Amino acid sequence: MRFMHFADLHLDSPFAGMQKQYPSLQEVLIQAPYKAFHRGVSYAIKEGVDAVIIAGDIYDTQKQTIYAQHAFLKELERLERAEIPVVICHGNHDYLNNQRLFVQYPANVYVFREESIDYIDIKTAEDITCRFYGFSYSHRWIHESKAKEFPINPKETDFTVGVYHGELLGQNQIGNYAPFTIDDLSSKNYDYWALGHIHQGIRLSQFPLIQYAGSPQGRNRLETGEKGAYIVTFNEDRNVDSEFIHLAEIEWKDEKIECQENWQINELLWAINDLVDNYKDEVDKGLPSKIISLTLTNAQRLPIDLQEQIEKGEIETILTEPQSTEQFAIIVRVKLERQMVLDAFEYDQTLKASFKEACLEMAKGSAYKESLEEMFDHPVIKQRMPDLISDEELKKETIQSAKELMIQAIGFEFKEAVELED
Repeated sequence: MRFMHFADLHLDSPFAGMQKQYPSLQEVLIQAPYKAFHRGVSYAIKEGVDAVIIAGDIYDTQKQTIYAQHAFLKELERLERAEIPVVICHGNHDYLNNQRLFVQYPANVYVFREESIDYIDIKTAEDITCRFYGFSYSHRWIHESKAKEFPINPKETDFTVGVYHGELLGQNQIGNYAPFTIDDLSSKNYDYWALGHIHQGIRLSQFPLIQYAGSPQGRNRLETGEKGAYIVTFNEDRNVDSEFIHLAEIEWKDEKIECQENWQINELLWAINDLVDNYKDEVDKGLPSKIISLTLTNAQRLPIDLQEQIEKGEIETILTEPQSTEQFAIIVRVKLERQMVLDAFEYDQTLKASFKEACLEMAKGSAYKESLEEMFDHPVIKQRMPDLISDEELKKETIQSAKELMIQAIGFEFKEAVELED
């Protein structure tokens, strides 16, 4: 038996941040998740899989546009014509509630409609049977572990699959999205766990195979690298094989350029253009288009005036629109990373201790949330980006910037601040 495991399609993603910087690309990005899913459905049909799983967050919001619903329905109809059944759960972004009317899906589509655990049995053309256990979100958050509610495999079918949209619970953590542990899932003796919620393809366990499919299309600079779905095969010896299928036609990338001593703006722009041109060559050969976040390392080597201009976003203002919206490589963000070398902290142990205490308060205390409280409490942020407060990448960058500001304010340099944490 073979099936395709999708998750986190996030149709209807607005990509609002691109409207000002690259307006011609905003619509291209809006269409990218639809195209990635279309490509995935085409692959499933070509391969003749026995089923398709979509493990939550089909849409980016709980209220979907007519366009998004229509586009999704057309893909389901393609699968119906190919006689491929589809198993769906809803996640924290597209959660179900009592006020919504259920969409009339084609007869090949099976949806978990409650937060309580249910199952769906499917039989293939070769009379192989598979049971899918799962649930859907009825609210934005599920604080308790749903894994504990899944039954032990009753082995009433040839194979058993768990469909789960939630987060892996770390030590001493409290989860908001149906938190689970690997042991919670492994103890159920299922053949496969199809996970959703994390936008990167991640394998949590080989035996049994437990993995996140990730998103078919990255949506922002934090979702870098290849994106797609998995083809999962149950073999006669009960071994499970998994193959990643790349689906995204646009990839987000992180890149670095090391600044050289006393570079002026022309040398810097030459280095940036060389980087972009190399990616354009790759794209011209058929690889996905690239959206690049650029870090300029050893930025302390640049003239102070140039550093200030970069921090004000002046480089971004001269980046030109791509000539083609079909194949492109662009830079959307430029940030500085300074590595300093003075050891002045060693001459003032009181100041050193105070600095370490401030860093610790930002990293583990309440200072981080308090400093950004106004932003986190903004109604638009709460509605569109409710998970922002727990975004580890944002926290890391904010703390890094805070350290730099503290060091600059007292006239010291940054490398010593990093060493102090060891």
